[in-house]
Formats: sequence, structure tokens, C-alpha cells
Amino acid sequence: MSREPPPPLDINEASLLDFETTLHIERSQSAAVIAKREELGGFRSLSNLLLVRGITSRLVEKNRSRLACGPPSDSCCSSLPPTADIVDDDSLMESPSSRAAPPAPAAPLPSPPPPAPAVATVAAATAAAAAAAVTASADETGEACTLMKRKSDGASGRSPGKKRCRKEAGGGDESQSEHEPEAPADLQNWVDTYLAWSGEQRLVALDQLLDVSDSAQVRHMMQVIKPRFQRDFISLLPRELALHVLSFLPAGDLLRAAQTCRSWRLLAEDNLLWREKCRELQVDDLQELIQVRRRHAAPAEPDSSVWKQAYIRRMKIEANWRSRELPEPKVLNGHDDHVITCLQFSEHRIVSGSDDNTLKVWSSASGRCLRTLVGHTGGVWSSQMDGATVVSGSTDRTLKVWNADSGQCLHTLYGHTSTVRCMHLHGKKVVSGSRDATLRVWDIETGECEHVLVGHVAAVRCVQYNGKLVVSGAYDYMVKVWNPDREECLHTLQGHNNRVYSLQFDGVHVVSGSLDTSIRVWDVETGQCKHTLMGHQSLTSGMELKNNILVSGNADSTVKVWDILSGQCLQTLSGANKHQSAVTCLQFQNNFVMTSSDDGTVKLWDVKTGEFVRNLVSLDSGGSGGVVWRIRATRTKLVCAVGSRNGTEETKLLVLDFDPDHK
Repeated sequence: MSREPPPPLDINEASLLDFETTLHIERSQSAAVIAKREELGGFRSLSNLLLVRGITSRLVEKNRSRLACGPPSDSCCSSLPPTADIVDDDSLMESPSSRAAPPAPAAPLPSPPPPAPAVATVAAATAAAAAAAVTASADETGEACTLMKRKSDGASGRSPGKKRCRKEAGGGDESQSEHEPEAPADLQNWVDTYLAWSGEQRLVALDQLLDVSDSAQVRHMMQVIKPRFQRDFISLLPRELALHVLSFLPAGDLLRAAQTCRSWRLLAEDNLLWREKCRELQVDDLQELIQVRRRHAAPAEPDSSVWKQAYIRRMKIEANWRSRELPEPKVLNGHDDHVITCLQFSEHRIVSGSDDNTLKVWSSASGRCLRTLVGHTGGVWSSQMDGATVVSGSTDRTLKVWNADSGQCLHTLYGHTSTVRCMHLHGKKVVSGSRDATLRVWDIETGECEHVLVGHVAAVRCVQYNGKLVVSGAYDYMVKVWNPDREECLHTLQGHNNRVYSLQFDGVHVVSGSLDTSIRVWDVETGQCKHTLMGHQSLTSGMELKNNILVSGNADSTVKVWDILSGQCLQTLSGANKHQSAVTCLQFQNNFVMTSSDDGTVKLWDVKTGEFVRNLVSLDSGGSGGVVWRIRATRTKLVCAVGSRNGTEETKLLVLDFDPDHK
């Protein structure tokens, strides 16, 4: 025995629960239907439901067989509970009261052209129903739309600027504009006629409506329609997809997005999202991140990402280098009037070597000389540092291993028969090159010489060591690649026709700079010359190689940036602000190149654009004898060894701190 279907639901008698269960809509939307019924004094047809925001023609058609529209009664609005009992604050912001009918036109509208006779009879009728009609056409999906700026629209749910537009359109004082205008008596007939038309006829009617509406009425329509297309798609997406979309934004846009609303902020603070942004800046120093976490451990921003804080800190540091007021340098006086021949720098410790036979250990934070390392009987011309271990080479033909914390000399390494001119420390081994044309491999823990590399026929001027291979350059115009464990020369790289003064080695490429003005790029496996870099006019005194980008400083006063894979010169750091004398030293840090010169200046350059940024140091004696001999830099500090050849500038170290937390 089949069950009889339930009687149709009378929309003029239905309660809040009836609408929820029959139409399968949200509670707040049911409340909006009842509010609209009260506002109209009862529904006159099922099509009146389309005046409620979020109720679409598809929803009405789907449930037409289950709905009925009886005559309005005095009790048709009794089922509307207090608003505060129905919806929360967010739902109130999308209250149906914001979709009340606009004011009636002042005069009957002219008929549309003959091609649409059905439209001509009621063109004016669509004036009051335009906003509801367009909304019904655009929102066929019936999904709830979250407005991006709903928080600012007020608890009443009124569209931004709606009150102002009504005042402009209808005049009158502000107190009158607070109340919704009465709907025209034949409004429902107009809406029913509009809904009976085809899609094309509706478009013609809307065109006619816009043609006869004044600017205030058109503006009102825009303010009603525009929010319908402002979906907060980020909040609607699954978290993983939302984060993927946000990952394409630049960091600055992410910071702005975090200020939009709470849900966007929770996404924009994601730790993995900012980790990727940090990787783009090559911010991967865990020690730096630990320091950032300690600085920002205060409960002010408990949800803030440590990677985000690291990114912001890095950008502040770069801004300090580029444009902020230059910090007052700490002045470290020492070594009397002697030349500072070598300089080593970690974040907290500076070690300077001089031709006065000593090395000095300084605190970069306080600027105090912590201790003087005394023991060499000749000038110190080379040094290396790893943690608290310092190795120095001298004209007295020895190397010494020091503990920088205690000042104790741990070992004196004997073996060379002339000045120790260069060295490279890797782990517990150091390779030294001497004017006696040999190289020696030492164990700094035992002080023993493990290997002697013989093959050059003139002084060894530069050396590089990566723990497996040794590369050396000498005054015999040769570059040699060695296997130190077997004391075997693997390759002799011939091509230069003058002394080799500088080397770089990344494990794959050997780059050599010579007095013959050329720079050569070699393949360490085959010993073949891949590129000859021409452009400098004199001795290449210093080079740095990072990620296949080479920066070279030359006695011709210029600095060049090269791509060693293609052999192309990417930038020449010169122009009106170039050095006026030989480049003595350079440092390559992230986006910057710092260069020092005999002209008494230290200049900062943008490595990507080749543009001069500014002078970091300008000695008063520059141009008249003042010289910046050596520079060393970390991410936040710059150390300069300055002096002169004629007594115009005292020998000293300058320390500039660009840390944003520095006071």
C-alpha cells in the first residue's frame, strides 16, 4: 500500500524548521526567507522566494511540487524568532535586509524598441527588480558566498555605501534614509513578468533599464551586484590548495595578504610557505634561525612563523646595507704603523696578521684586543682560521698553530726553506705554499708534515684545498692539480704567459688569475681549459666563486662579474663611481659585492644589475696615501684593515655592524 505524498508546504505559513527541512537550506537562510515574507506582508507567488539572497531559480524549480503559496495571513510572520537567536555575527553580516527593493522610478519608463514586443509592455516594471533579477541569473549554483570585506559592512548586512546612494537618489534627510522605502503596489507583477521571459528577453530588458536609470540608481545596482562576484576563494579552498596558490605570491604580497582577515593570516603565516621564501633568498643557516627564534620568543605573536621572522630579518639586513644611515664604525687600533698583511673574521672574532711579526685577536662586539699572538721572528704574510684554531705563515719559514681563546701556540711547523706565502685550511689539515716552490700538507693536531708536493719551479703564490685535491698557482706561470695522499701531480694546466696570483676551486672548476691580464677556467677532471676570460687590463689580484658566478678584482681599478659556464662577462662594476686606483680586495655576499682599493674607499655594488649602491668607507686620506688593504664580511658585519704607505693614515681596523638589532 503506497504512502500518500505529504501536502505542499504553504510558504506563507511555513516555520523556520519547515524551510530548513523542505528546501534543505541553512538556518540563517531560512531566517532570511521569513524576514522577506514579513517585509512584503506575505508572499504572492513562489517566484517571490527569488527575492531572497541565495535562493535561486534552480532551487525553486526543484522543489515546486512540494511548495504552495496560499493567501497571506496576519500570522504569516509569527514564526520569525529574534535575530540574535538565529545567526552568529558572520551570518548577520549577510542579512537579507541588505537586499531590499530599490526605490520606485519617478516616472514611467519608455517602451523598448519593437524587436521585443513582450518587453515593451513592462520595460519600466524591471526597474525595481533589477538587482534581484541579475542576482538570480548570476548565482545559479546557490552556494553561500563569503564577501571579502563583509566585516566592514556592519552588523546590519547593508552593502557598503548603500545608504549614501539612496540618499543621493531620493534626497531627504539622513533619518529618512535609514528606513527601507515601500515597495510599489505592482512590484510582484513586474517580477512575475520578468521571470516569464526567455534569457534573451531578460537581457534586452536589462539594457533598457540601464538606459533609463540615472547614475545614482546604476551605482546602487553595482553595489548590490558586485559583492556577488567577490568570492573569497582562498578560504573556500582546501588548505593544501590554498597554500599552493599563495606560494606563487612574492613575499611582500604575502605580508599584505596576512592583513586581509584572520583566515588569510592563518594561511599566510604557514611555516612551510615561508621556508620556501627563505630558500629563494638562500636563508638556510640553522644557527641564524635559532637566534631569530630566541629573539621572537615573546608571546606577542604566538602563531608567527620562525621562517617568516628569518625572512623579514634578512630583508632588514639588506636594507641596512643598501640605504639606511651608515653605522658609526668601531675603530680597533693596533700594529702601530705596520701593514696588516692578512685578515680573518668570524661572527665574533677578528684575527689580524702584520709585518710586525704578530697576530692580534679582537672582539668584533666590543672592539677590544683580546690577546696578541707572539712567536714569529719574521713578518706574518698568510693566515687561516677555523673556530678557535688559527694557523699563520711567516717570512721566518715556519707555520704556527694557535689557540685563539688562550693565545697559546700549539705547534710550530718546520720544513719550508723560504717564506710561507699562502695556505688553505680544511678540517684538521692545512696545505701551505712557499717561495721555495714546494707545497706541504700538515696535520694541525699532531704538528706533523704528512706530504711534500714538488713540481713547481718558482714561488708558489696561491693554493686551494677541498680535502681531496690540492690546486696551486705559481710564478712559473703554471697551475697544478695534485693528489696529496699519493703526492702525485694529476694535471699541469698550461696557458698563462705570466705569474699566477689568484685561484678559485669549487671541486669541478679551477679558475686562475694571472699578471697576463687573463682569467682561465679549467676542468679539474680533464685538465682542459674551458674558457679564457678577457677584459681586464692588468693583474687580477683577487677572485671569489659562488654557484658558477665569478667576481674578479683587478689592478686596472675595475671589478667584473662572470658566468664561468658560458664564459660571458655579466657585469663590469665601473662607471662614474668606480675606484680610482687598484682594487686590493673583494667580498661576494648574496646580492652584493664589496670592493676595497688603494684609493681609500670600500664600495658596495649590486651583483645582479652591476649598479653602484654606495660608499661604505671613505678615508679622509684617500687619494693622498690612505689605503684599505683587506676587507672581510659576514652577513651583518664588515671589517676593513686600513693604513697608508706614507704615514698619512694610522694602521687600524674598522668594524661596521648592519645588524637590525644592533644598538
